[in-house]
Amino acid sequence: MCSIFAYKGYRDAAPLIVKALSRMEYRGYDSVGIATYDKTIMVKKGVGNVSYVNSRLNLDRLHGRVGIGHTRWATHGAVSDTNAHPHLSCNGTIAVVHNGIVENYATLRHKLASEGHVFSSDTDSEVIAHLLEDALTKPYSYDKMLGKLLNILNGSYSFVALINDGMLVGARYHEPLIIGLTNPSKDGNNNNGDDCIYADECFIASDVLAFIEYTDKAVFLADGESFLVNYADTKQRVMVKILDRDGNATNKEITQIAWEFADVDKGRFAHYTLKEIHEQSYTIDRAFNASSDRLRELINVLINADRIIVTGSGSSYHAALIAKHLFSKLCMLSCDAIVASEFIYSIDAYAYANNASKPLLIAISQSGETADVLNAVRIARGKNFKIASIVNAPLSTLARASDTYLSINAGPEIGVAATKSFTAQMALLYRISIEVAKDKGMSPPALDIGSSNLYVERILGAEAYISDVAESIKNVNSIYIIAKGIHHAIALEGALKLKELAYVHAEGIHAGELKHGPLALIDGKSIVIALNPMDDTYGEMLTSIHEAKARGACIIGVSDSRCSMYDFTLAIPRVDRLLYPLYEVIPLQLLAYHMALKRNCNPDYPRNIAKSVTVK
Repeated sequence: MCSIFAYKGYRDAAPLIVKALSRMEYRGYDSVGIATYDKTIMVKKGVGNVSYVNSRLNLDRLHGRVGIGHTRWATHGAVSDTNAHPHLSCNGTIAVVHNGIVENYATLRHKLASEGHVFSSDTDSEVIAHLLEDALTKPYSYDKMLGKLLNILNGSYSFVALINDGMLVGARYHEPLIIGLTNPSKDGNNNNGDDCIYADECFIASDVLAFIEYTDKAVFLADGESFLVNYADTKQRVMVKILDRDGNATNKEITQIAWEFADVDKGRFAHYTLKEIHEQSYTIDRAFNASSDRLRELINVLINADRIIVTGSGSSYHAALIAKHLFSKLCMLSCDAIVASEFIYSIDAYAYANNASKPLLIAISQSGETADVLNAVRIARGKNFKIASIVNAPLSTLARASDTYLSINAGPEIGVAATKSFTAQMALLYRISIEVAKDKGMSPPALDIGSSNLYVERILGAEAYISDVAESIKNVNSIYIIAKGIHHAIALEGALKLKELAYVHAEGIHAGELKHGPLALIDGKSIVIALNPMDDTYGEMLTSIHEAKARGACIIGVSDSRCSMYDFTLAIPRVDRLLYPLYEVIPLQLLAYHMALKRNCNPDYPRNIAKSVTVK
């Protein structure tokens, strides 16, 4: 949820840290801070986004070739200068940045306070600084100190601490933390042959996006692993030592990052969100044409499973609902979609229903770091489920925790609201469904996803009109999106986009359920968006539209056909009936984006939410 970045090398740390934090701001932007070391630890931090705090406090002018930085998404304690990271120990010799939740922080804080430690914030994170300070008064080596600390902390966390001798130490447990290295080797200048890694520079981050412009070589820490980073004896290179949970050195593989992260500039677009909506003209096709080797592996797992559950959070859960429909219609596979945060409450019934001996969990996540999804995977693994995942980050925790995975290959998505990643997930699910159907001897329709770029461009060509529609409804308090069948998942997704970006109360409703309660809310001030393409739901949808229209509602039709009951029409192309969901979500994304602008909201950084939700 928060972002962490640390640097040690031959360059000034502060400008690198500020730039990296700006790249990771989608992870949290309540407050910002950095600490550097140059004979002593210096800290600057404040409330606001990176650009604002830097302009006010000159974060990038701090001196030193080693430092740590953080952007916060508040969990414990209010958004304030004091609660911003980094946090200092009592004597100022340790600064800490932290992501996650220390579940036993209240007990630890009480114990430390009784021993004389003075706390200056309301956060759970500050206990780590005081625990490290306390440990350094003991006759421990740094290695053993970290091992003992990890055995004290409960919860999910990643942290990096800057010590007053210029050393960086840290650890991860159920929260992402990656070490990037320039020109790494396993031997120092003296050919030690030890378990350390030597490099020109060391970057430590929550996301490889933070350091990809400097290196594509990285070490991915496993749960319970910690690290020490210092200069080698020659002072010319950095020495990195990775430790297991007991504080013993471990030999880690250096991974080359193959995924393309570099294109993170907004270009001609005002916001990342709009850029990413427009990128769907090619990301849909790219996702549909996934790697055949990995695709074959996932198809075999699917066909051999005797119980299938698909899970995800937010937009990825809506993709899971699409998967449920596609698997049923195209493959005759029965599966359930369960929102990841609720997975724990249903797992026993699903695991043992029908005496399933080959249960499969398909986990969908853009970041591959979503805490609720990873928790569902851990639970399912304990119930002997096979794990397959659909991700946008092939080196993410989820991908590495899966028996097999497929990448949607959508490229970096910086806007907090999922846009291109959602349609790419859907496109890949269409491909999987078609291939499974073929393997089962069925004759699936020849879906024309190869023409997706033309269809998407046609929708994007109506952006000015959609902006005008947004202007007409910008002051509305509630929006109801009605749909039937597979389109209901898109109704939920469209409502989520309106809530996330424009801060409008929006609901996705089964059209047939209007008369069972929601019609009580419909009047002359209501906006009803009807997902109504020319498929087998069209006729019954008209009945529900009549019901809303009769009560004075303004009707916005999302359809490939005109209708006199629509006050506005968001046109979509006429495609194969199964493909409508892929395209009808795009005008809803544009509507939410332009409503955000009309309501003076920043669509890239919605209030109170972050993109990668790494806490439960």
